[in-house]
Amino acid sequence: MTRSLSTVRKLLSAAADIPLIDAQLLLGFVLGRSRSWIIAHDNDVVNEKSEKQFRGKLKRRMSGEPIAYILGYQEFWSRNFIVDHNTLIPRPETECMVEVALEQIPNKPTTVLDLGTGCGAIGISLANERCEWMVIANDLSIPALKVAQKNALDTPNISFFQGDWGEAIKPRSMNLIICNPPYIEYGDSHLSELKYEPLNALVSSEYGLYDLKKVIKESRRLLVKDGVLALEHGYRQRNKVCQLLVDYGYENIQTFDDLGGRPRIILARFQ
Repeated sequence: MTRSLSTVRKLLSAAADIPLIDAQLLLGFVLGRSRSWIIAHDNDVVNEKSEKQFRGKLKRRMSGEPIAYILGYQEFWSRNFIVDHNTLIPRPETECMVEVALEQIPNKPTTVLDLGTGCGAIGISLANERCEWMVIANDLSIPALKVAQKNALDTPNISFFQGDWGEAIKPRSMNLIICNPPYIEYGDSHLSELKYEPLNALVSSEYGLYDLKKVIKESRRLLVKDGVLALEHGYRQRNKVCQLLVDYGYENIQTFDDLGGRPRIILARFQ
């Protein structure tokens, strides 16, 4: 006996343990439809193959896997970026890095270094906004770089290389260095919520400051006179990062909050 086929409404009701928007996005992904279509067609019938695919993805989401990994993309700066388990999922607060850089750096030919690019969200967003900027992006992870390169196929003014921070960069060659390094302390309670993401892109030793300190130190060698270093940091790290910048000779330090009003971004110039 063949069972009756499920409707959109019935499948969404089976996803009561996750946010409705996630269930709608998952079903839309399986059906090749937009979320608005899913909302408008709740009585439409879903075939057995699509229902099976949806329930499989639903199971992953209910286990706690981020929806970005299930869908294979995350929206950032009004663009969908490919992501997988080799890359962090770009966050809304990191969009503040892009916004601050665009506001603070003159719109003229500029050489930009995006350190630890991951999926390429920051560097590619800047390159697309500023066609006169030349963006160079690096990551230690070769799989992450492959993802970033896929995301940059339609962005001509960005290039990629594999390396440990700025080790292969010519001294005094960068106008802007921008970096969202690992800054979470080992043992931090938030890590349990991030178990699906690459740990080495999240955590840092020395109370989460090791990589921030390394980037601050190395950037002195790479920046031109009056060049700018832009950093994302943890919401409790602002004062310590500012002091590190002072200790390493940076001036004109500016601080910015994220969309939630938490300390998140620092810009500094090296003389």
